[in-house]
Amino acid sequence: MVTSKIPREIGSTEYVYLTLYRLKTMSDEEKHEWFGAWNKIKTNLPNGMRIVTEASSAFGTEYTGFTVYEGPLDKFEELIEILEEHTRGFLEKSLTIIGTQGFSLPTAEFQKIIDSRPVD
Repeated sequence: MVTSKIPREIGSTEYVYLTLYRLKTMSDEEKHEWFGAWNKIKTNLPNGMRIVTEASSAFGTEYTGFTVYEGPLDKFEELIEILEEHTRGFLEKSLTIIGTQGFSLPTAEFQKIIDSRPVD
C-alpha cells in the first residue's frame, strides 16, 4: 500500500489501477458478507474514482479476480483505506499495478512513488 502522501502535482494526473485479488475459501454465510462488503466498496468510491472493469476470474494467474479503477492518484489513497476496511478477512492476497493514461509524468516521478513503497 502507499505509505507516504503523494504530492498534489502528481496526484492530479489520471491513472488506472489493476487490482488483482485472491479470495479465501468461504462458507455460504461468508460469501453473503463478502458481496455486502463489495457493494459498500462500490457505493463509497472516493470522488473522481470509478470502476472500469470487475472480473470474477483472472485466468492464468494465482488470483481469483480483478478490478480496474480509474482516477487521480491522490484519490487512490482514499480508495485503499476503503478497500482495507471492507475486505479485511476475505482476501488471502492482492496486488495492484498502477499505470498512467498516456505518458504524462517524467520517469523520475514514478521512481519517487516506487521508492516510498514497502517491498511487496
